[in-house]
Amino acid sequence: MVIEATICHVIRGQRLLLKKANRGLSVGKWNAPGGKFESGEGPEECARREVFEETGLRVSQLFRHGALTFVMDGGKTLHTRAHLFSTSNAKGRVRSSDEGPVKWFPLDGLPFNEMWEDDRLWIPLMLRNIQFNATFAYDVANRHIVGFSITSL
Repeated sequence: MVIEATICHVIRGQRLLLKKANRGLSVGKWNAPGGKFESGEGPEECARREVFEETGLRVSQLFRHGALTFVMDGGKTLHTRAHLFSTSNAKGRVRSSDEGPVKWFPLDGLPFNEMWEDDRLWIPLMLRNIQFNATFAYDVANRHIVGFSITSL
């Protein structure tokens, strides 16, 4: 069964807010806030809740870019479909959570070597407000991309 989830990038000026995951498949990696749908939630509702839970920020005016599909385990497991959003409208004080520490990074200094490999391919599109769908296949160790496609909407 495919996990339905969200990713929501919060942009403030020339900075991007990222969270360093302390558990799960992304442990040790910097990611945008996000997570799995709860029962009865839609994508935007999930994104708002996850951003608040993980950062303390209340976001509005979300821009939907599309969906990222991740095929793991050497292309054998259709793992996650993440609905991708971004926003520059966030209120509140940033705080870390039990999900991991949060930190603002300059857009020209993102920690790509501590992120998923696919982030290098689609974050530049997201930062330009492009709408697209993408699929990324990872190797058996779930560390390196073995194939991908990105299609504009």
